[in-house]
Amino acid sequence: MVISFRKIFPFLLLISFASFLNILARTIFSPLTPSICEEMNLGHSDTGNLFLILSLGFAITLFFSQFLSSWISHKKTVVLSILTTGLALMLTSYSHNFDFFRLALFLIGLSSGLFIPSAVAMIRQVAGYTHLGKAFGIFATAQSFAFIFSPLIVDALITMWSWQEILYAAGIFFTGISFAFALMFKQGEEKGAPIDLNFAKSVFSWPSFWILAALLCLANGLNIGIYNMAPDYFQRHNLIEGKAVSQLVVIARVISIGTAVLAGVFADRFGLKRSIVVSLILCGMITMLMGSIDPSASLVLFCIQSPIATCLMPLIHFAMATIVPAERNAAIVSIMAPFGFMIGAGVVPQVLGFLGDFNLYAEGFVLFGVAAILSGAWFNLNRVYGHVKRSQADSVES
Repeated sequence: MVISFRKIFPFLLLISFASFLNILARTIFSPLTPSICEEMNLGHSDTGNLFLILSLGFAITLFFSQFLSSWISHKKTVVLSILTTGLALMLTSYSHNFDFFRLALFLIGLSSGLFIPSAVAMIRQVAGYTHLGKAFGIFATAQSFAFIFSPLIVDALITMWSWQEILYAAGIFFTGISFAFALMFKQGEEKGAPIDLNFAKSVFSWPSFWILAALLCLANGLNIGIYNMAPDYFQRHNLIEGKAVSQLVVIARVISIGTAVLAGVFADRFGLKRSIVVSLILCGMITMLMGSIDPSASLVLFCIQSPIATCLMPLIHFAMATIVPAERNAAIVSIMAPFGFMIGAGVVPQVLGFLGDFNLYAEGFVLFGVAAILSGAWFNLNRVYGHVKRSQADSVES
C-alpha cells in the first residue's frame, strides 16, 4: 500500500526538529570557538582536537545505540538522547580548563550519538520506500537549520552572556523539551533488532558497506568538517571579522535548506547513482577552488560549497537505509555511521587544524576537493555502484 506523503509530513517535521536540537548541541561550539580559544589560549590544533573528541564520543554511542533501542524502543532512545544531551551541555558550562572542557565535550558526543540510528529507523518505517528520498531530504534540513541558528544564537547572546551561560541555558531547554517529545511522538514504539555477531560479520563482508562508509566519511568531512573549521580559517587569518563570518554561514545554510530537499526529490525521480555522482563532483570542484583562489573570493565559494555538501547527506542516508531490510536500518546505521562521523567530523577538522598551524589551510581544502571529485568518478563506475544495487535488490527480496 502506498502511503500518502501528507499523512507522514507531521511526523517528519517533529523528528526533524528533534534532529535539529541534536545537531545544534554539537554545532553551537563552532561559533563559540573564538571565545573559548581566547579564554583558554588554544591553537589551531587544539581547536581541531575539540571536534575530534566530540566526534569520538558521538561515534561510540552511534554503535551502541542499537543495543539500547532493542531494549527500550526507538522512541525512548530518541527522547533519552535529547535529555542526556541537555544534562551534558549544562555540565560543559562549568568548564574552566582545557582538560575538563574536552571531557564534557566527550559526554555531549556520547549522549547525542544515541539519536541517529533510531531516528533513521523511524523514518524508514513510517515513510516506506516510495517517499524515502523526500523524507530524508526533509530530515537533512535539520542540519542546515542548526548551522543557521548556531551562529545567530551565539551572536545574539554573547554580548550579554558568557559562553558558559549560553551552554547552561541550552542545557536547560534541551532537558525540558525532551519531556515534550515523550508525549508528542506517537511512532517508534518498535524495538530495534539487536546487532548479532553473524549480521555484523556479514555486513563487513559486503563491498556495498565499505563503499557507502567511504562516501559517508567524505560527505561528513565536506559538510561538517569544513563548516567547523571555516570560521577559524577566515577569522584567524584576518580575512573577515567574526560577526561577518557568522553571517556568511547563515547565508550558506539558508540556501542549504532548499538543496537538501531538492536532493531527495532528485533521487526519487532520477535515481540514487546520478544524484550522488553529480553532488560529489560539484562539491569537490568548489571545495578545491576555495583553496586555489584568493582568500577573499573563497568566502563567496564557501556560501556555494555548503549547500552542495548538504545534498550528500540525505542521498547517503537513502542508500544506507535501502541496502538492508527495514527492520535492520538502525543496525546498519549503528555500524556504519561511526566511521563517517569519526573521520569526517573528527579527523578532518583535526587535519585542517594541523595544516593551519603550518599555514596550509588552503591546501587542505584543495586536498578534500580532489578527493570528492575522484570519489564521484569512482562511484560512477558500474562495477562500483553495482555492489550497492545488488544489496538493495537483496533487501527488497528479504
